[in-house]
Amino acid sequence: MRRWTQRVLLAGSLRRFLLLWLLGGLLLVIVAVGAWQLLRLQHGLAQAQDERLGAAVSALVQSAIERRSLLVDAPPAPVVFRISAMNGDWLAGDQGLPACPWAAALPPDGTVQAYVAHRAGTLVRVAAARRDVTGDGKGPAVIVQAAAPMGERWPGASLLWTALAPLLAAAAAMALLIVSGVSIALRWVGRAHAALDRPVAAPVERYDGPAELGPLVERVQALLRSEHQWVDEQRRFLADASHQLRTPMAVLRTQLQAAMAGDASAAEVLPQMLHTVDRAAGLADQLLSLTKLEQLKRRGELQPVDVRQLARDVVLELAPLIAAKRIDFTLDEASFSVPGEATMLGELVRNLLANAIHHAPAGGRVGILLREAALGPELIVWDEGPGIDDAVRPRLFHPFAAARGGVGLGLSICRQIAGSMDASVELFNRTDGGRVVGVDAVVSWAPAAPSPSAADPS
Repeated sequence: MRRWTQRVLLAGSLRRFLLLWLLGGLLLVIVAVGAWQLLRLQHGLAQAQDERLGAAVSALVQSAIERRSLLVDAPPAPVVFRISAMNGDWLAGDQGLPACPWAAALPPDGTVQAYVAHRAGTLVRVAAARRDVTGDGKGPAVIVQAAAPMGERWPGASLLWTALAPLLAAAAAMALLIVSGVSIALRWVGRAHAALDRPVAAPVERYDGPAELGPLVERVQALLRSEHQWVDEQRRFLADASHQLRTPMAVLRTQLQAAMAGDASAAEVLPQMLHTVDRAAGLADQLLSLTKLEQLKRRGELQPVDVRQLARDVVLELAPLIAAKRIDFTLDEASFSVPGEATMLGELVRNLLANAIHHAPAGGRVGILLREAALGPELIVWDEGPGIDDAVRPRLFHPFAAARGGVGLGLSICRQIAGSMDASVELFNRTDGGRVVGVDAVVSWAPAAPSPSAADPS
């Protein structure tokens, strides 16, 4: 049954399903009401026939009493009668009507009993009674029978039409209403379809369809806009990435050709080639980081991350770089957790710290500060580098836009990671007496919303 429903009702169009479901339900109601009306009408006709046959029996007895003879007036057609002796012998009336087979069982008080019999091959309804037709109660009892065809108990075509015509008219009106209602509802669905068919770049128009479909249309429109924006970003990113990867590959090819031609010694070319390979590998690693970031955004799975422990792990990982430049490093810790993904948040802190180490002068100072600020938790990576040029600042977080050296993906990845975790990252020049003394990279999170129990002290 379930498979049949899925195949017949659910397969195909919504119009087909609604029409079959609603018109099928209407048909069942019509059949039920029509059957009840037919049974009610048949019951009324049967009761009327039984009463007419009983009245015919009483009229025959009254006619015999008045005439003091069995030569009574025959009832109107199609009613026939028979008067028989108690032993079944015919006395008057229609000899084709069989004598009552239960004459001895008829009540002596003259109560009419009805049964079904055959007369000349036709099914008839018979009313029989035991009566005294002499009128003085001293004569012999006889059996008086009156019969009519059973077909009278069923309504004819004209009577049936008269009874069912209002029902059929109401059913036709309901069917018209159902068809028109389904058409209107599907027209609303068509509006939703038209709203989703609008170009993603077109201005967002107010949806004028049914309220139940409004949230779905808005959700799908937002999803389409997000997908369209993501595809555009990926297209631009792939174009920029292919351009950036082409550069180190071209340099590497030139270096190989120079070595093969003998224009440069291997001792001179190999370190250059290693640097080029390292640059390409770094770019590839950052491209993989962007891929992981996109997966993080789409999963939307954020768990509490211990920022203090994460910062310690990053510092230990980059300790060789710090030692190589003889940097005086400081870690000021405050314990707090933020919603995020530990691997990607570690990538964010690692990029910011590596950037600070790169720009800090040898023997200078670099540090990480964790604090609970008034506007929420903050992680600050600071250095004593030369600062950020005002001409570079507007494009600093764009992909492949680097301030000094590098492949230009680090800060772009940092901002995207922060955005995916409901955080922000900004770079500020730190000044002292109007002179730039370093850069602060600030990652800040919005304060956590208070729980209802904490907001309501009662």
